[in-house]
Amino acid sequence: MRLSIRVLACLFILLTVPVAAFSATRTVAKPLLPPLGKLPSGVRWYGIYLGGERTGFSKITTAETADGYELTVEASVRMVVMGFSREASSQERYQVNRDLSLRSFQVEEVLDGTPMKLAGSVTPKGVKVSVTSGGTTRDKLLKVKEAIYPQPALNYYPLVKGAIPGGRHRIQMLDVEAIKVKEIAITVTGAETLPDGTRTIRLKNDLYPMVDNDVWVDLEGNTLKESVRDGLVETLAEDEGSARRFIADAALSRRDLILDFSLVRVEPPLANATDLTCLVLEVGGIPTAMPLVQGGGQSATRTDDGRVLFTVEPGNSGASRAEEVAGERFLVPTDRLPVDNPEIRGRVESIVGDETVPRKRVERLVRWVAGYVEDTVTDSPSPLDTLKSRKGNCQSHARLYTTLARAAGIPTRFVSGLVYLEGKGFVYHSWAESIVDGEWLQVDPTFGQVPVDATHVKLVEGESPDELAAIAGVVGKIRARVVEAK
Repeated sequence: MRLSIRVLACLFILLTVPVAAFSATRTVAKPLLPPLGKLPSGVRWYGIYLGGERTGFSKITTAETADGYELTVEASVRMVVMGFSREASSQERYQVNRDLSLRSFQVEEVLDGTPMKLAGSVTPKGVKVSVTSGGTTRDKLLKVKEAIYPQPALNYYPLVKGAIPGGRHRIQMLDVEAIKVKEIAITVTGAETLPDGTRTIRLKNDLYPMVDNDVWVDLEGNTLKESVRDGLVETLAEDEGSARRFIADAALSRRDLILDFSLVRVEPPLANATDLTCLVLEVGGIPTAMPLVQGGGQSATRTDDGRVLFTVEPGNSGASRAEEVAGERFLVPTDRLPVDNPEIRGRVESIVGDETVPRKRVERLVRWVAGYVEDTVTDSPSPLDTLKSRKGNCQSHARLYTTLARAAGIPTRFVSGLVYLEGKGFVYHSWAESIVDGEWLQVDPTFGQVPVDATHVKLVEGESPDELAAIAGVVGKIRARVVEAK
């Protein structure tokens, strides 16, 4: 797992409260562990917390190769201390030998809004690094006299060496943020049993300035927890479902801590995006197992090389007429859509009034929600909460509209995907589709659009946590190219 070194370095420099001396919890010495013969393969997810509040995530994938391992890290974090904000997101891939020493690497990161790419390899003369930033590329040679290791290997290293209690290791680590070699000291504090009964090895390193970084790993080598400055910043292992739900919600809410990580940039930027009536977008990074949703003027097909070609014409939905059975399915209440609630039904009557034309009924509901609910980054727990607070993100808008529309007898479904944000790129967003005159009509109750502009690219349908979690599978992986825009 990985936190941005520079983000945390700046964080602790900002903290002027004196740092208490480190006092390790007393542990009972265990027999020496045999050296870890093989790293645990698979995916591990982590939540990052500052003062108990979630501020990011990290994901590490370990895969065995013919002559070593591939370590892949995806992470995004935003920390605010004393009014100062530090943000970082990264996607990193390291090829290492059996002893975890580095062979090559590729890194894409965004630090405080500034993107940078690095690629390099270890040679007899040192580490060759190619750095691309601000549209220019420069080469750099980092001279090293011994083996060098990537940060994701730090917690594995003592176990590969045998995890002798009290053992101390000094290794050279590649710092990809500062683009330099940094000496790191790792100490095996001892064996420790967690409150849930899990046996662990407790480590300590000096990765961050002025403070100790305490680490707990299980006997197979999986990191369970990292704690910086006695728990001020914690990185905790979590299950995949919880992690994916957090990422999907953060991406759809466009929270700062994940915005750079989830942003899909296109070159050149789209001009007058809200006026577009047709968009053809070629997208890479969508898993083959992920269904391609159609309808509402959108068609999607896979190309021979695995990319997906989306054609979006919201004003031309005649080619994708709604099914005959759709009416009943998209009128019923669900756990998150209280269609039969008296307050909802009363609000529908006051908004729609005596209007009988289906299209005009939809327009009244869409524009009422857009004007009534203030757009924020926080999602309201239910449409009833949104009615009360008058605040919520795009999910809150879409969920409230879907509930009101169904209560008004208009078959409607909640959808999510990408939308273009002027000056930035494509971001994750939620909106809705209603059946009007037998056709799916895409509407956006956040922006008040009927129909939506052509930059609304659907990826999933449904409002349940499990359905929205599919978004997490593509966040940070999608790359897009505009084929046509008019």
